Amino acid sequence: MRSFFLKISEKSCPSRIDLETLERLEDKTAVIVGSFDGYHLGHQFLIRRLKERAKERNLRTIAVTFCPHPLKVLAPKVNLCELTDMEEKQELLGEEGIDYLCFIRFDREFSRIPAREFLEEILFRRIGCRYLLVGYDWRFGYRREGEIELAREVGRRVGFEVEPVEPFTLNGHVVSSTLIRRLLSEGRIEEAETFLGRRYWVSRKVVKGEGRGSRIGFPTANLKGTENLCLKEGVYAVRVDGRYVGVANYGRRPTFGGTKKVLEVHISNFSGDLRGRKIKVEFLKFLREERKFSSVEDLKRQIRRDIQLALEVSSSLAE
Repeated sequence: MRSFFLKISEKSCPSRIDLETLERLEDKTAVIVGSFDGYHLGHQFLIRRLKERAKERNLRTIAVTFCPHPLKVLAPKVNLCELTDMEEKQELLGEEGIDYLCFIRFDREFSRIPAREFLEEILFRRIGCRYLLVGYDWRFGYRREGEIELAREVGRRVGFEVEPVEPFTLNGHVVSSTLIRRLLSEGRIEEAETFLGRRYWVSRKVVKGEGRGSRIGFPTANLKGTENLCLKEGVYAVRVDGRYVGVANYGRRPTFGGTKKVLEVHISNFSGDLRGRKIKVEFLKFLREERKFSSVEDLKRQIRRDIQLALEVSSSLAE
């Protein structure tokens, strides 16, 4: 999969991914547009449909997404938590075998692009759209003025097809990022996994912490950029890099008077310096809520119980 930024303005999209910036694609494409946050079973269903239609029409496949999430710009007071960052999104979509992943910087300037201009200039002329797959209630363009009938009208005139798709449902629920955010924020990890079609995980860089974990005998890896995860604050059984069992705490560390949320992971039976490395943390089960302990000794006793429980959870899942 080739990933790139589409150049809309002189501003670059803030990212840790070193991607090229393109003015346009030369290929003719089958296009899907969305946030793809979390990349769940609904997204996977749409991508499979896109690949089928592209093969029938001899087109290349492309997923068009935005950074940051549009709601971060249009409704900042909502304080939306995102299920995946840009690198995680790139990894998940890359596993599906699509040809291109296009990131567009979403800012106030871009949000004012009229719906017709988005269809004609960006999708058709610059990305080469000849087939467009959309959700049944897709809205786009300035003030969400665009809808499916407008897309069909423009498509007939300039030369691309539009196919709407009904929502993907499972167990009586429409599978959506909103649903998964709610489940994770309530600590319902196993239910979220059902709708994701995989375990929920994050892959972030380990940064230097305050060293408190090491001082009390339980060193932790502090993960960068985790202050706004879609997780209930508390303690989790986790698996790290697919082979280590661990205990993760997501929250403010009230025993030590912390104020900023952070994800920190104690990896069982591991020694070494992980700082500067990126690790993948899979969430297996919510164990308990975060709480303030009256003493460090009480905290240490609880951590030992958490580790034992995490080992039991991991063992039961491996059977």
